Amino acid sequence: MNSSSKTTKELATFLGCFSILSIFFIYYDISWGLMDDYRWIELTKSFINNPINYIEAIRYRISEIGMVQPFLFLQFIGQYLPGIYLGTNFFYIQNLLIILFIHYWSVVTFRKSFNINYFFSLSVFLIYPYTYDMFFLPSLQEKFCFLLFLYLVNKLNTEKVLANKEFLKIFIISLSLPLIKLQGAIFIFYIFLNYLKKRDSATVYSLVGISTGITIQAYSLFFLNAHYYTVNNSYSNLLSNLTSIQNLFFILIIFITFLIALLDKNRQTTFDVLGLIISSLALIYLYINWETYGYLLSFYAFFIAIFIPYIIQKVFGVFSLEINNKFLNVILSLLVLSSSYLFFLPRMERWSDINAVYETLNDNLIAGEIYYCGSEGALTFNGLNNSKNNVVHANNLVDVEEQIFYFITDDMQCSYFEETLINTCSVNSAFPSKYGRSEIIRISC
Repeated sequence: MNSSSKTTKELATFLGCFSILSIFFIYYDISWGLMDDYRWIELTKSFINNPINYIEAIRYRISEIGMVQPFLFLQFIGQYLPGIYLGTNFFYIQNLLIILFIHYWSVVTFRKSFNINYFFSLSVFLIYPYTYDMFFLPSLQEKFCFLLFLYLVNKLNTEKVLANKEFLKIFIISLSLPLIKLQGAIFIFYIFLNYLKKRDSATVYSLVGISTGITIQAYSLFFLNAHYYTVNNSYSNLLSNLTSIQNLFFILIIFITFLIALLDKNRQTTFDVLGLIISSLALIYLYINWETYGYLLSFYAFFIAIFIPYIIQKVFGVFSLEINNKFLNVILSLLVLSSSYLFFLPRMERWSDINAVYETLNDNLIAGEIYYCGSEGALTFNGLNNSKNNVVHANNLVDVEEQIFYFITDDMQCSYFEETLINTCSVNSAFPSKYGRSEIIRISC
């Protein structure tokens, strides 16, 4: 297959995947999320009404969150502002397009080094369960770290003679990586390996840029007494996070990739593989010192979608085995469908049910206290729409004083609370939802 036909086929696959997933979002008509969306919507409106408020928001993130993020306004304007005026369907579909494009560009960027098949890589990307968290949480900034990293890699690998302004651009891009989100700092290891491979001026500018950005973030994190990103490097926390099934799986993939890279005779491939491996290990180290929430682990997807296809094609090459592409494509397609059924569809149903909860709270004045297990969710239920009710945050049943009250179930957030209620009290469905993943129930204890 010639290069033009291959590109056309890949673009058709890309557009087909994007179209199918978009149809799901439109059909289920899902709502704004409960984690970040309400606060970010309010920040976007505040910034548009008075741009000076953005400076205050940045100051807050520095002093309270412990993160210097000067580019947040780009996400406000690029993602949330269109979502506010054009609706949640546009908001999610645009985010979906960004994520699928980043993955596609990663395949194009590393194809020469890793010899990656796009359909194979896309399948792995969609089989990995936590990828779907990125689809439903557009507020995650890590994806833009990877996007900027890919742009930087293409800049550093250009065969053209770079002008001085290009060196400045490389410095700014590299500086920006950790300033988008702390996770962007991990790419310093790839850049350093790139320097060992090429030892050129562009990579020096890149190293200086990203080192400067890391220094700024480190100062904010360790010296400004911020309470959000608190480092917990106790032995028990490190071991607990490190030995989670998700991290053990990722470490196994990294280890196998490393062993195969040692046997690779292509020097460029070896440096690229080692650069991504060390960056991956740095990401794991960053997470185990903090938290291993599922949505954070979604960032692993971009690495896994490169490593696994590389492993498979190298193993087949070593043992002189021929890959039956048609058979492999069928297997991959079945695995993608299975993963979508187990992980994508439940999220879609949950978000759709939350939309029904919004409508119930807006249309009905409920006589009784209403509780939800998440503080951000309670804030969103109360402030996002014209709710006639007040939702109260409660972590456990001991936080509830009433004997008769209402509770918003959520099978991805509050299942522990709901289990306690079922075992302790009488539960009745007050406002049933279509899929039963999130609804308002009446409790008598």
